[in-house]
Amino acid sequence: MAPVAAALAAIGRRVAWVFVGSAAQRAAAILLGMPPDAAPAPPKESFAGALIAIAHADEGTLALAAAMATSGARILRVDAGARAFVDDRASRELDRRADFLLCATSLQRDNLRRDGIDVRRTLLAGCGLAAAAQRLISKRESRVVALLLHGKQDRDALRQAISLVAAARGLRVFDCGDLADLVGATAVVTDCDDAATFACALGAPCTTVAWQTARPETVACGANRIAGDEPRAVARALEIALDARGPFASPYVGGLTAESLRTLLAMPSVGTAAPELPSDGDFTGRTLGAEECESTARAIRSGTLNSTKGTFVATFEREFAAHIGSRHAIACSSGSAAVHAAIASLRLSAGDEVVTTPITDMGALACICYEGGVPVFADVDPRTMNVHADTIAAQLTDRTRAIIVTHLFGLVCEMEPILTLASARGIPVIEDCAQAFGATSSAGRAGSFGSIACFSLQQGKHMTTGEGGVVATDDADLARRMFLFVNKAWGYGDPAPDHYFPAPNARMTELQGAVALPQLRKLDWVIQNRRRVAAAITRLLLDVPGLRLPQDPDGGMHSWWKYAFFVDPRQIAGGAVALGARMKARGVFCAPRYVQKPAFECELFRDFDAHPVTRLPLEHNPRRSQAQPLFRRADYGGAVAALDSVIVLPIDELYEDRHVAIVCDVIRDEAKALSHG
Repeated sequence: MAPVAAALAAIGRRVAWVFVGSAAQRAAAILLGMPPDAAPAPPKESFAGALIAIAHADEGTLALAAAMATSGARILRVDAGARAFVDDRASRELDRRADFLLCATSLQRDNLRRDGIDVRRTLLAGCGLAAAAQRLISKRESRVVALLLHGKQDRDALRQAISLVAAARGLRVFDCGDLADLVGATAVVTDCDDAATFACALGAPCTTVAWQTARPETVACGANRIAGDEPRAVARALEIALDARGPFASPYVGGLTAESLRTLLAMPSVGTAAPELPSDGDFTGRTLGAEECESTARAIRSGTLNSTKGTFVATFEREFAAHIGSRHAIACSSGSAAVHAAIASLRLSAGDEVVTTPITDMGALACICYEGGVPVFADVDPRTMNVHADTIAAQLTDRTRAIIVTHLFGLVCEMEPILTLASARGIPVIEDCAQAFGATSSAGRAGSFGSIACFSLQQGKHMTTGEGGVVATDDADLARRMFLFVNKAWGYGDPAPDHYFPAPNARMTELQGAVALPQLRKLDWVIQNRRRVAAAITRLLLDVPGLRLPQDPDGGMHSWWKYAFFVDPRQIAGGAVALGARMKARGVFCAPRYVQKPAFECELFRDFDAHPVTRLPLEHNPRRSQAQPLFRRADYGGAVAALDSVIVLPIDELYEDRHVAIVCDVIRDEAKALSHG
């Protein structure tokens, strides 16, 4: 903290430093110059105008920040934006509550930006350890590997393995007692995060004897290699570090000066920070944890990352099929690839039509064109945003070869009349279940109705591998065709394999499979908790005029990918767009309208002739004689009305009662403020 302390001293600013967790009373005593154990806590007015510098985040310092928020003191957060993604919740919360933020690296400032924090209130302050290292750098080359260990590793075995590597390069191993001993070292081996930072600033490559680090910046810049604690792995990492070519740039650089700090502290208070809600975009709202880390580490240690030779993807496919009650499941690289595999399995002829919804992801539409088909859009029910039998029937022609139904947001379509319609025409039904893991209706479970079911494992879905997908079917011939499509149409296991038809490489990797397995085993818990969250939201908003809330289908259960509710502009001025804007201004992210326009209004469908992928299928279809665009807003009243009135609220399984209360209070307040009544 030396650079910060020096800058504060230069501007004559009195500050209370809190380096470790403290209760508010203890911090108040320090602020007033009393011993930490002094009796009674001073009154709130004693904090007026004070500056509290906090360099460590835990429950105690969060309590302190909460006390300061109403006392007139201001929080200077040192080392803001530090993220190891292991129990970082207190750090993130403290960053949000602070008035001013000092970051040690640009990566830390990027973390703050990603968390939605105003980075205009930040300064790159550098790092005290790094600054000290810069002052101590010796020009003398000591030709040693510095060994600084505090843990309970097998020190003798580690030292022996390290010594062999060092000796091969004419280096000796030196056991260090403190950070100063690292100065001049050729390389550093340590289990200490501070030592890794110090080595990075010294320009000495570091090997960390641990499975993780609190200083990911040192890894990102190439200065630090995380080796675990197995001696051979540590020795190998040290070899790689010593053989690396070119210097690395220390991330610990900052432009902190007394004047820049004075300017920062002159800014007005931030007021109450916007609430931080769990997000499926990061660990706050994702059930990714130790199980996925362990499983992925096993995949990496196996050395086999390709699913054609590995075991994780094959195991996941078997378990997924069993979980949903299907005979066959084929994993692939994305949800888009899953729908593409399904379409490819139907062997379309050029110009064949596939009826689908105008409210869906483009990955479920472009693949139709790539397989020579023409997407045809059926309108949706404005109350559910799902296609239904009547709107599908209106689009059927003698060229229709498939129907895709999308169970939007986790609500199952009314499948019985759709299946009756399709069966009478001999048309296969593909279910897009990307948002509907575990959803049910009175007729059955999403994924059990059609010829093929498609699932997505994208970042925000019920279970995730970042990107990934699965197709499932009971039909062995369709399963075979989809397996071939995912594998470049190469007949793995065939007596005389060949590439049978044009197909990409859409395989899932073993790394994805290693994440998918523990995610699958949590899936029921995830769905159960999302149902709990949705029920709580509905309970708290049920009496708000002008809102129409989503419900479970008769005889079934919604699976709540998102909570999509509708706003009546006759009762709430400005409707969904105005209410959504006010929600976002208060820190409750949402998506008014969900998507800004129906899919047929996207550029690639406004003119099918503009690209060969869309033009060529149409040349073999009677619609070729129609003027562009083929599909017009006036014919899709349900989709237009639904998009105009919907607000999509992201929820996830890690929402707690307090998060639900925050969200519902904001919606209730802002709906009332816009109410015509």
